Amino acid sequence: MTDDSTRRKDRWTLALTLVFVASLAVVYAVDEPVLWLGWAVLAVAVSGTVMALFNRKTPQES
Repeated sequence: MTDDSTRRKDRWTLALTLVFVASLAVVYAVDEPVLWLGWAVLAVAVSGTVMALFNRKTPQES
């Protein structure tokens, strides 16, 4: 993994963490069961998608 790639992934991780915490605070403040369910489903879907994209194998350079 290159240094630029690592920094890019670190920035994405930080951004996703901030969005996760901010959205969790909103859902906690509103405290609606449907909102909790929607938040949980979206959190799992987004984090799973990002993990899959970050861990894809890239072609080896010759």
